[in-house]
Amino acid sequence: MIYYITPIIFIFFVIIFILRKKIVKNIKDFFYFLLSIYETRYTIYQLTTKDLTKRYLGSFLGVVWAFIQPLVYILVMWFVFSFGFRSGQTVNEYPFILWLISAMIPWFFISEILVQGSRSILDYSYLIKKIVFRSSIIPVVKILTGLIIHLFFLVIIILFFFIHGYFPILKWIQVLYYLLCSLVFLLGFSWLTSSVTVFIKDVPQFVNVINQILFWFTPIFWPIEKVQSTTTLGIIIRLNPFLYIIQGYRESFLGTYWFWQHPLQTLYFWIITIFLFISGALIFRKLKPHFPDVL
Repeated sequence: MIYYITPIIFIFFVIIFILRKKIVKNIKDFFYFLLSIYETRYTIYQLTTKDLTKRYLGSFLGVVWAFIQPLVYILVMWFVFSFGFRSGQTVNEYPFILWLISAMIPWFFISEILVQGSRSILDYSYLIKKIVFRSSIIPVVKILTGLIIHLFFLVIIILFFFIHGYFPILKWIQVLYYLLCSLVFLLGFSWLTSSVTVFIKDVPQFVNVINQILFWFTPIFWPIEKVQSTTTLGIIIRLNPFLYIIQGYRESFLGTYWFWQHPLQTLYFWIITIFLFISGALIFRKLKPHFPDVL
């Protein structure tokens, strides 16, 4: 577990260094930034509804495509792993398909927001250029759009468990906690990357490449136990903050652990996430006055 301690200490001193001057002003600016987002909640609702529909504007099925594409992928996985590859095999006494989708569904949500969030300001540049508009809510809109689809697929996971004869247990409720973890992390990440993308248009492509790498380096198709924590690769994989969320979803649905049974991992994740959330918000607030000129 020593590999968690070093980054925790490092990030702590980085935060102190960043906030050593004008710390009170920075804190006030941060909370004012969050308050301004809350005040525009009705606008966020309207934009989220429009964002969900405009992606598929002109297509016959419209917004239904947002649900069909991942659903087909899941059904293919179900067929392959139930009747072909690894047919009949179990993980922790659960059918392999349940073990798989309990991690795959949250990854769909995370990977979608990583890319869409980084492009969010560019996608809504027409609003920023023409009117006085609180651009800070745009990444929030992208996340809420993805959240609607994600909630639908959480229902799909539950249906799969029912089909295989497994019914709700108390640990399922902590999925809400891990959902909160992902929302806070992704919002900070989206504020950071979307603001930088305005000035460096290559950022979304870079995020997309990292996204593909993370897919294979995050234990979705394979158990984390296969990589020893003492190896360099094992340490790198365990420092991936998405591991905490993905494993958390899986452990919740399979009923293996409560999140407080991983105190050091929880501390590490939240220090990383709070640092990203605050720095993302402050950087966005610093850069947003220049958005209309650059866009």
